[in-house]
Amino acid sequence: MDVVWTCVRRISLWVGVSLLFVQPGVGQDRAQTAEAAPPASAQEAVPIERGTFLQVELTERVDWKHVGHNAHVEGRLKLPVFAGREAVIPSGTKIELTIDSVKKLDDAGKWKKAGNAVVRAFNPLERGRPTEYVVQLSKAELEGPQGPLAVAATAVRAGRTVMIETRTGSRNRGKSGGVQTSQDKRPGAAKSQQTVLLQLNERLQWPALQQIRSEDPTGERRTHAFLLTQLSASHSKEGDPFQARLAEPVNLGEHWFEAGSLLEGKVSRSTPARMLSRAGALHLHIERITSPDGISVASYGNLAGVEAEAGAKYVLDEEGGLRGLKPGVTNALVDLSIAYALGKVTDDVAETPIRAVGAAMSDAAVANAARYFGLGASAVFLVTRHGRDVRLPQYSEIEVDFGRSGEGTSASVGLKRP
Repeated sequence: MDVVWTCVRRISLWVGVSLLFVQPGVGQDRAQTAEAAPPASAQEAVPIERGTFLQVELTERVDWKHVGHNAHVEGRLKLPVFAGREAVIPSGTKIELTIDSVKKLDDAGKWKKAGNAVVRAFNPLERGRPTEYVVQLSKAELEGPQGPLAVAATAVRAGRTVMIETRTGSRNRGKSGGVQTSQDKRPGAAKSQQTVLLQLNERLQWPALQQIRSEDPTGERRTHAFLLTQLSASHSKEGDPFQARLAEPVNLGEHWFEAGSLLEGKVSRSTPARMLSRAGALHLHIERITSPDGISVASYGNLAGVEAEAGAKYVLDEEGGLRGLKPGVTNALVDLSIAYALGKVTDDVAETPIRAVGAAMSDAAVANAARYFGLGASAVFLVTRHGRDVRLPQYSEIEVDFGRSGEGTSASVGLKRP
């Protein structure tokens, strides 16, 4: 027995000493493994899907006519970029664009140009459309949390724009959490901005270091989107469909619709610009929203803001309708001056043929007849003056208001999966 106990004690002592020397090595191996492994957040990346729009506001004024090859243009993101419900790229993120080429977009023929020139010559209200350019990029780099990150994108729209909101007081809640209050918005009061809209050509892997879940504590359901259809009061008819793509997620009833969801709507009312300087009007209504995974909900929404070309002369009313502005005193005086000059010229020109036709007419009769021709020309000029048109170019930014939670959606929700 003594021999057995002696062996057991020796074996126990040997095992204890072995464990004493092994444990520090195991701890060191674990520490080295922990040091070698990078943080989990540095390994993860959030995918931003192909086709996502990036709204860029340029930091300095750029004259596209004089931008050369390989010129560098700097800007900042105007809206945050979302992946699902998460804002992964905050607004204000710097971006640098390297320009490959810039070409003037000329979609009008010679006869159309001549006709537009004649119309503008006799109609002071008619303004030529701002020149549009096709911008080709050779490189785009976003300022990421770990340095510049190359982005494969295409510039789909470039120009100087202004955001038009409802004329009465309104509250704009951005997904980044800020609240802006605007009261009695007047045309031209908002400052124009030079923007470039980019669309991703490939999926972008963005480092997942900052993510902000979109919340809606006030119950307001307002979001930004980009039009995929060009609309105007002069060409769009009542019932014409249009589409837009969400730039931000929105909560409608029991369903969250992430950025990239498709908005579908129709032109509820359209009035083209008419004679007697009556302006055009355009009313749009959102009728359905469809998520990328196929969930579709019938919902009702109105416009709360639109991105218009700089110099656009129309307003947005509380019901989401766009209507052109009246001529104003200055333009009315210009029209009267042109009408008077046109009548005077017509009066003088008409005297010669009237005198030739009516040889027996006295000078007073000829003058009176010519005066009627002049008055008729002035009246025709004033009557045929058309008002201002309402135009929303393709890829314009719009702000859609779905009302408050529990309004307009609960009675018309219908799910379908195509």
